[in-house]
Parts: sequence; C-alpha cells; structure tokens
Amino acid sequence: MNKVEWDEAAFRASIPAARENVELAARFCEVGVTQQNWESHRPFVELVFYLCKLDYDIKVLTLQVLTDQSNRSVWERYLGLELYEALNTLPKAINRARIEMAKPTRTLLIPVALFDAAAQTYRQTVKEISSDKTFMSALSQVRNGVAAHHGLNKGKGMEVSIGWTLSAWKLAQTDSSAFQSQFIEYTVKLGRAVQDFGAEIGSGQLG
Repeated sequence: MNKVEWDEAAFRASIPAARENVELAARFCEVGVTQQNWESHRPFVELVFYLCKLDYDIKVLTLQVLTDQSNRSVWERYLGLELYEALNTLPKAINRARIEMAKPTRTLLIPVALFDAAAQTYRQTVKEISSDKTFMSALSQVRNGVAAHHGLNKGKGMEVSIGWTLSAWKLAQTDSSAFQSQFIEYTVKLGRAVQDFGAEIGSGQLG
C-alpha cells in the first residue's frame, strides 16, 4: 500500500464498525456459555471473536502509525507485537476449531469444506510473511526486547530496545514515510487475510 492508494477518511470510518463487531462477538461469547452445545461451538465462536479483535486492533494501530509520524516508533512497536501474536496465535485458533468440528458427535455451525477452503486461503496469503525469515527474526526481537518485554532477561541488557530507538531516530532524520515500512506492508497483507477469512466463514454459517 502506498500513500496514493490509502483513503484516510474511509479507513477512519471503518474503525467504529470494527469496534462494534468485536464487542458484539465478545457479548456473544458471554451469552454462549449458557447455551446448549456451547463446548462444541466454543472454539469456532472464539475464533470469530479473535478475528474481529485482530481486525479492530490492526486498524487502530495502523491508523496511528500512518498519521502520527512524530511518535511512529511507539505505535510501530505495538503493531509489531500484534503481528507477532496474530501470526502465532491465529493458526492455533484455526486448528482448535477444526479439531472440534471433526468430532462426529458435534453439531456444526459451518460446512467443514468451506472452513477448510477459507483456512487454506488464509495460510497461503500469509505464507509470504511467515516464510520471510529475516522479517520474522526481527519481529521476534521487537516482541521480546521492545514491546512485550523491555529487556534485562537472562542476564542481557536493553540492547534491543536501545537499538530500536536509535533506528527510529535515524529513520526520522531521513523523512522516510511509514508507507515504506515493511511492517505496514505485511500488516496490510495480514489484515486483509483476516478480513477475508472472517467473511468466508461468516457467509457459510448453517441454519
């Protein structure tokens, strides 16, 4: 995505709906506990909640990275954390839902074939990100040394956090646009994959 392609007004306008979706999904989970077959439906329903949460979080953080240039390094580190957690947690949530769907005694909310096709499309879309070893290594360092933890683990200092701050400062001197960031490039790819996956499994719900 480049600055020419980005419609800031439309992007901002999409955030309230994303927030409403995740709040609705959370309330559905709250009520679901009291419903029949909850344990059967729970993995799928919680997967839908997680997709809504990712969509909302990614949109809010992306907006801040793209519009708050002065504080870009702060927003970008937490966007990196969101990317890391999504790439590691979403496959687990998908597999958890699929395992439950495979049990012969379970009632289904969605045809298995449709779920499998949507999951495969998601995996193929994000494969470019997860197979980028250099990026994934950097993302792990951001997560472990800058965002989720601040250093001083296992006898180490704050080298990663210091390096991140210095890198951000040097980048600011070049007037480099956030639109050129690989974080943004991969965030857009992941965000669209999450949206598409959610739309696919949402469109196929049974009765």
